[in-house]
Amino acid sequence: MEYFSAPLRHFITAVSCVALLAAPLRSSAQSECNAYAGTISVDVGPICLEQGQALITGVPSSDAVVPPGFASTYLLTRTNGLTIEQIGTVPSFTVNTVDVWRMHRLVYDPAGLDLGTVQLGSTSAYDIQAQLTQGGGTVCGSLSMTGAAVKTMACEPACTAFASGMSMDSTTVCLQNNQATLSATVSGTSIIPAGFQQRFLLTRTNGLIIEQISSTPSFTVGTVDVWRIHNLVYDPNTLDLGQVQLGTTTAYDLQDMLLQGGGSICASLDISGAPVKTGECTKSCTAAAGVASADQPDQCLAKGMAVLSATIDGSAVIPAGFSAVYLLSEGSGAQTILEVGTLPEFTVTAAGSYRIHMFVYNPATFNLSGIVPGVTSIADVDMQLMQGEGDICAALDLNGAFFQVADCTPTCQVDAGTMVAENNQICFWDGSAIIAAASNGDYALPDDFILGYFLSRGTDLTLQALSGTPSFMVMDTGVYHIHAFAYDAATFNASMVQLGTTTAYQLNAMLVQGGGSICAGLDVLGAAIYVVNCPPPCNAGLDSTVTVCLFDPPFELFSLLGGNPCPDGTWTTAADPQVDGIFDPASDPAGAYYYTVMTAQGMDTAMITVNVLECPELDGLVSVDPDGGYTGANTGISCPPDLNGLRITSIWPNPATGLVNFTLPFALSNAMAVELIDATGRKVRVRPLHFRNDGFTLDATTLSPGAWTVRVADRNNVATGRFVRTAQ
Repeated sequence: MEYFSAPLRHFITAVSCVALLAAPLRSSAQSECNAYAGTISVDVGPICLEQGQALITGVPSSDAVVPPGFASTYLLTRTNGLTIEQIGTVPSFTVNTVDVWRMHRLVYDPAGLDLGTVQLGSTSAYDIQAQLTQGGGTVCGSLSMTGAAVKTMACEPACTAFASGMSMDSTTVCLQNNQATLSATVSGTSIIPAGFQQRFLLTRTNGLIIEQISSTPSFTVGTVDVWRIHNLVYDPNTLDLGQVQLGTTTAYDLQDMLLQGGGSICASLDISGAPVKTGECTKSCTAAAGVASADQPDQCLAKGMAVLSATIDGSAVIPAGFSAVYLLSEGSGAQTILEVGTLPEFTVTAAGSYRIHMFVYNPATFNLSGIVPGVTSIADVDMQLMQGEGDICAALDLNGAFFQVADCTPTCQVDAGTMVAENNQICFWDGSAIIAAASNGDYALPDDFILGYFLSRGTDLTLQALSGTPSFMVMDTGVYHIHAFAYDAATFNASMVQLGTTTAYQLNAMLVQGGGSICAGLDVLGAAIYVVNCPPPCNAGLDSTVTVCLFDPPFELFSLLGGNPCPDGTWTTAADPQVDGIFDPASDPAGAYYYTVMTAQGMDTAMITVNVLECPELDGLVSVDPDGGYTGANTGISCPPDLNGLRITSIWPNPATGLVNFTLPFALSNAMAVELIDATGRKVRVRPLHFRNDGFTLDATTLSPGAWTVRVADRNNVATGRFVRTAQ
């Protein structure tokens, strides 16, 4: 039989002969080669190409055997022909085409197998296997050939469009002049991918017949019907809204075209929409009840009763002919009406939950006598009104102001009340200050209880004193508090508090009101009073008397006032309603001069009495008094020191150890006499070293250390000054 051509027969014969001759050698090599590639598992996929690429990763088994000197690598092959496309040291490859791929592990001897001869895209895994002992070759190695195939493919992108729901402000809209505007609000956040748009559909009836399409969720209709406004997010390139036949196409038809309805178009439709009903509202009711809020929502029964009061906001509308009353209801469920009143204030005598409701009604259409206390409920009234689907025009605040009343019969019924400072800031003068406060009168004292007052200091309210009156003297600046303290001397004594250490907070913790066991009341925060350093208040000053010589120069009377006189006052005398305050002994009369100022306490006046003497001529025979005055030796008449600042105007250096310079307020002559007086009154006559027209220089080196008074007399002029001689 002739099945092959001659050349092919020769090739097969040659291969067969080689195989037969090499069989013993291959058997020996195979028996000596213990390399083993193991297996690789790969996700069968398909794996989607994302942006034109896909990552294929394999997981090699742990039973591979890599003999010493051998290498391990991974091959990625394509198609069932196992064409090698990539080689890598890790089982992870990136591909960019749609195909079938396999991953193989190769364990081989680099000395026997040269992978540099592999032509990627041409050489196959079969070619490599044929060179290895496992495939009948001579190279010791192992190639996993049974790896699972994985397929890559171009996947459609996910549809991320999302149309959130819609909500309506009202479920019923009245037709006015055969028209009504329906508006809805988008609830939540829609997702509008790039290139997509948002539109709103108006559908009619429960069949969701599309009647209008708009870029805003607002539509105008003219018929009585049930409507819905739907949110639609779509791509104009894939969904043509021009194909929608208004009045025929339904939202269901549109949904069937979308992925969400089993279709193929990426878009999102809020199929539920926001429902609203239009109707012929022949009745119009403008009455509106204001919203009530509780003045004190949580209350206790006091002497078996509690007064509930509410405040009504300004939203109430009371049309002409209408009236407003207030209903008290009980309970959180049925809200049974207990009482009807003209004011939002009621007194209850039992614990429970209550509400005060405002009710605006027309006496001509609603009879209040139909409300039976203890029987009629708020719901019974509401169902008669238009707001509750009834036919009576009236308005009732259904929620009302809520109150919770409890029977809080306390075991300790004492209350210290609160305090208010007589003055929040007090000046600290002469080492002390008086602070005081007063009770606001809101205390409650059971029989045998006493109302006392604690003084505390600092922000931590450290207690300093306990008194029967809210007035204390403090000896330092700082913040103080005066606390009202109502207590029973039979259960509380002062030894329970360590003044200077215990704080008002710690005392409060001892009391029932603070979780303790002592029945007493404490105004914990008290009245805060700040004691601060203040400048002393000025006034007219203190009275004084002065004696001057007739030839003394003019001087200011203000400088002679004692105390702390205020500036800018007025000077008067008995004969003159106002003088300038400058006294000239040569021309102004002696006598009383009055200084008057206005202070916070009113008008204040001080008096300066000026005596003027005809002092003797100074002939140099005078004795100088320690206080600065002088006495004529011949006449014995004493003259006071000069009062207009006829002092030595400059002494330098001061203190001094050597030469001292003096400047005088008058020109000197040859009649000048200089006298020094020490602290004991001892007088020393000295001669100046250097004369100037307005001064001179003395040598103080021979003077004993201490304070010295300098007296200069020159005819009718006398000047004094002081300097200190220091030890060298």
